[in-house]
Amino acid sequence: MRLYVLFFITIISLSTFISPVNAQSIFSGMIFSEKKEGLKIVEVQSGSPGFEAGLIKGDIVLEIEGEKIKSLPDYVKISKEIKDKKVEASLVILRKDVEYDVTIMVYSIPIYQNWKEKVVEPITLPRGLTKTPYIYWVGKGYRALNENMNNMPIDAKIANYNKALEYLLSALHYRPESIDTALQIASAYRKLGNLYIEKETVNEGVINYRKSIKFFDGCHKKTDKEDYLNKILTNLQEIKIELSKIKYEKAEPASETQRKSLSIPQ
Repeated sequence: MRLYVLFFITIISLSTFISPVNAQSIFSGMIFSEKKEGLKIVEVQSGSPGFEAGLIKGDIVLEIEGEKIKSLPDYVKISKEIKDKKVEASLVILRKDVEYDVTIMVYSIPIYQNWKEKVVEPITLPRGLTKTPYIYWVGKGYRALNENMNNMPIDAKIANYNKALEYLLSALHYRPESIDTALQIASAYRKLGNLYIEKETVNEGVINYRKSIKFFDGCHKKTDKEDYLNKILTNLQEIKIELSKIKYEKAEPASETQRKSLSIPQ
């Protein structure tokens, strides 16, 4: 039974690697076995998020996101809870009788360094691609944005803009200095803000407006081209007006978890 459960866990991790939503699961590339203290890492694949975080074979995972992990079912539960929702996870591990705090991350480092936004890395590119990764993703993003959505229901429009954002953010990963792509992302976040407010999902609307402002403001700091600056300032002024019309008593406070990643010795 233990072998069966362990095999099932491995399949969960590997299957999320090819998910169209995320580049890979936070826990992809790791195999566990149960121990008295928690879950012992049996294998960490080179290049996986856990490997990049410094985890090694023999480490014992005691906690994930503040929850005690005593068994494989505990791991399955927390994995399902954070799958497709988080780009980082905090762990407490035991190594040679010493406890360490570790953060596993799957977000794009180039985008975070340039735009302070934590988004997943691009999914695996198709084989035989003749275009550069940037051209491939930016083309898919522009096509999604230009799709005729006039007769779509609001949920379909939201899904389409989210898909366009996924593509454009993948493009930005490969060319993080691109102002044109960042402006497209800012505009898409603003449109999502509009749609969520129209749907009366106020909290999601405010979150997307804030992301839009972040990218417009980032673009403002990175360019001195007059046509870009005019577009940026116009959008920021219009977003300010749109935000002023929102009934904030319906909105839940939006917050981002700040967590420091601790480098642990190999």
